[in-house]
Amino acid sequence: MKRATLIGLLIGHTTLAFGQTNNDKQTVIQMSIDLNELQQYYHVDASEGWKPLIIYNDGIVPTTLELTKFGEAVQFMTKEELFFYNKQAYLDFEKFEISPTRAYIEFQHNVEGLTIKLTFEKKNNIWKIKTKKLAEK
Repeated sequence: MKRATLIGLLIGHTTLAFGQTNNDKQTVIQMSIDLNELQQYYHVDASEGWKPLIIYNDGIVPTTLELTKFGEAVQFMTKEELFFYNKQAYLDFEKFEISPTRAYIEFQHNVEGLTIKLTFEKKNNIWKIKTKKLAEK
């Protein structure tokens, strides 16, 4: 009986922790693409085609996240899909590290040659950007 209870508790805690982690991933990635300093580089009305926003799908950002930008769902595309659909405007996430209280994200805005580096901190269940650096190549 004790063993069954212990196993049930472990499964319950694992499921709860995983769900929270997925919610945390959703929050920090959404905050990253919504960064105020980045908005001027999207050029939504330009021919680069930033609408809908595309994230290069190389396994760094989970494609199960439900992100939105410009009132539309964010799309994830592989290298082959970017080539096939001739998409030049996309975000390329190079690093995404997250723990229960901290996160680090680094990504490229390929059209502008812009690198964005962000660190996040979670206090009282709220994620906040601790540091941000935008650098043009």
